[in-house]
Amino acid sequence: MQRDIIPINEKGMEILEYVAEDFPCAIFFADIAKYALGSVPWHWHEEIEIFVVTKGCLRMLLGSQEYIIHENEGAFVNSNILHSMEVAEGEGCELITILFSPSIFTGGKGTSLYHQMTTLIFDNAELATYIFCNTSTWKNEIILAIKDIYSAFNKELFCKELIICENLSRIWRFILNDIMYKNLKSVPINPLQESRTQHMMQFIHDNYSEPLSIKEIADFASISTRECSRCFQNIIHTPPVKYLMKYRISVSLSLLLTTNYSMTQIAEMIGFNSSSYFSKVFNEHINMSPTDYRKLHLLKNE
Repeated sequence: MQRDIIPINEKGMEILEYVAEDFPCAIFFADIAKYALGSVPWHWHEEIEIFVVTKGCLRMLLGSQEYIIHENEGAFVNSNILHSMEVAEGEGCELITILFSPSIFTGGKGTSLYHQMTTLIFDNAELATYIFCNTSTWKNEIILAIKDIYSAFNKELFCKELIICENLSRIWRFILNDIMYKNLKSVPINPLQESRTQHMMQFIHDNYSEPLSIKEIADFASISTRECSRCFQNIIHTPPVKYLMKYRISVSLSLLLTTNYSMTQIAEMIGFNSSSYFSKVFNEHINMSPTDYRKLHLLKNE
């Protein structure tokens, strides 16, 4: 099922719908170009993320690092790593994504296996991501396993969860083996700047309806406005005020589609001092007016 937005909470963490309440795994398909803002916004999650690009070319951003991932290639993104995605080439980019807690196949957080994985991966500040392609047999096995999980997820199968766990275990064994025997590392992200940026993003998510200034954003993290700008630029490549505007627009998309509020009411709710300014900023991000966006999606749902 195609997603139009990445639902995130006030902390900037992605809100996930698991396969089952007691099975912490979320699986979905997406064409990045069809997201409301044409990209996956900056977010993070406690779950491990693995994905494979099934069509097109993806640009993934983690801190100051940029990764280009082609068709039939994929990646692992570690727990609580701030990242975003966008189309790198062409008009679209389709991918299968799986987010999961390793506890589903380690027996829980108190086990020795979970402890080993925490030491090797979750607490490894130098391992933000791991790219795999189909140039070697075992990396191709990972890609095939991701596709097998998605196929099983979309069928009415007996013990579907067992098939998913079996394939996730295979994927994890390949990745752990490479980390242990090749001392695999990715380029480290500045942990202090990333932590500060996440806190300031949370402040924006909590207070976007207020007339925020860059000084207020910086004061929340007890840093200067210059350091505030440096953190945002180094970690998410976007000035803080520009990020605030983009977040306000993302909130407005939901309000336009799920409420009957007027443009003036929505503008006030998301922190704009006039509906005309809201319309101007909305048009800059979505390439149409808020009114036209609402009409277009109402027609699609008829």
